[in-house]
Amino acid sequence: MKKLIGMISFLMLAVVLLSACTQQPAAEATPDLGEVKTQAVQTAVSQMTADAKRLTEEPAVEQPTITPLPTMGATVATATSYSSGSGSTSSGGSTTYSGSPVPTWTPVVYGCQVVGQTPVDGNQYVGADLDVYWTLKNVGAATWKAGTYYYHWTGYSDLSPTHSYVLSKDVAPYETVQVMVDVKVPITVGQYRTQWYLVNDNGENFCGFYYYVNAIALPTATP
Repeated sequence: MKKLIGMISFLMLAVVLLSACTQQPAAEATPDLGEVKTQAVQTAVSQMTADAKRLTEEPAVEQPTITPLPTMGATVATATSYSSGSGSTSSGGSTTYSGSPVPTWTPVVYGCQVVGQTPVDGNQYVGADLDVYWTLKNVGAATWKAGTYYYHWTGYSDLSPTHSYVLSKDVAPYETVQVMVDVKVPITVGQYRTQWYLVNDNGENFCGFYYYVNAIALPTATP
């Protein structure tokens, strides 16, 4: 009997153990997404609150001050007007200052320039008879009128048998004319100079030209 009861107990224990081994594990519960999102938001808000509290409690760090570089103001040139009177202000707002008036250019009425000479100054044999030519340029505003203007000897050595010549043609401003003087070289060895001037229709000398000659002895004839 005891043996039968032991067998039954063993079988019942075996059944229990077999049932425990063959029992499937319970299915895991599916997480609630809404609850997960809520927890994440709450965590983020808590972190932001803690960060804000920490910033208010920490002392503020002073930022460096940036000093702007000085800038050069643009300088605008202003024209200054002058008049012979005292300073005044015109209706447009500009001021006129007193000062010395700017001199105006006055053109030369009678102007002359020597631009050529033949022969040039230098040695000539004593007693030589020369025709000396000068090329004169009109650099004035007035036209030299033929027959009215003339040139004449004004001093130094008297080397010409004729002391006055009439201008041969009209000479407009910036034109040229060639004048001639008959020069007689003295028979005495030495240095000589003859001075001539052009004369305008008012009888004024305004153009000087001269000829310098060194009278030398004639060569000695070879026997």
